[in-house]
Amino acid sequence: MTNVAVLLPIESYSQSSSNITSANNNIANNSSKIIILGFDDNRKGDFTYAKPILDKYGFKATFFIICGKTTDKGAMNWQDIAAMQRDGMDIESHTMTHKHLNHLSASALNFEIAGSKQCLVSHGYNVTSFAYPYDEGADNVTVVNTVAKNYELARSGSEPLMFLHCNGFKNHPQTDCRTYLPDGKLTYANRYAIRSLSFDRYEIKDLFNNASIFSDFVTILNSQSNYNKANGITSLSGIVTNAAVPLITFHNVRPVNNVPYTTNVGVFAELMKYLHDNGYKVLDMANLRYDTKSNTLHIT
Repeated sequence: MTNVAVLLPIESYSQSSSNITSANNNIANNSSKIIILGFDDNRKGDFTYAKPILDKYGFKATFFIICGKTTDKGAMNWQDIAAMQRDGMDIESHTMTHKHLNHLSASALNFEIAGSKQCLVSHGYNVTSFAYPYDEGADNVTVVNTVAKNYELARSGSEPLMFLHCNGFKNHPQTDCRTYLPDGKLTYANRYAIRSLSFDRYEIKDLFNNASIFSDFVTILNSQSNYNKANGITSLSGIVTNAAVPLITFHNVRPVNNVPYTTNVGVFAELMKYLHDNGYKVLDMANLRYDTKSNTLHIT
């Protein structure tokens, strides 16, 4: 199949669609089919193009905001972000200026991590989750300790599935999601290293071929079925100990082709349509909770 752009008119996925009121209408109690959606970097395209598609299906997502970049060219401004939250989107933190956290002084690190939370709070957002820029920092004790002082959860990369008991990563054996190993070293997956996947990396790998992108998306989604068959992913109190969920991140959705870290709006529309038509429950980071007694994550 050739790499033909799929460009849909904005009217075709407006919120006024009469035959769709909520994504949950077609789920039919199949709670083992779940995806957590995120968008990084507060790009204007996510407001202009992605949000109407999400609204069409009643989907919610988390938008991780770079608090010091709301006046940049091509960025969502505070009015856009407020509109996102009013319509039920989850607003969370993605630092002040998107620096590489591993190379910062203590004061600069505090500015990027704690400063971002303070900035968002000052605009009326009670943020509890953090996303590491460039998927860097979750293996750095100094960075993680700063994150832990300010947030309940933090998202990093780069895995197609996050095991909610942190016990399914073959190359990183763990029994639960505690943050530190007995020797004081950080674990690979924990409440401050929730593993996710930037789907842009697959788009680049696939050379922006639409058929390959769609196929990879479906494969990632279906991979959770190996772990979520027993009693459904919502019953996670020790019943489905390896329960897994894909956390998929996009960056910028626009009507363009072959641009790294930018998803073509038509392709994005097809991916969201697949979620709806196949009964996936679409959640955001606000649906994740950490149980301090069992040291595991669960879905609310």
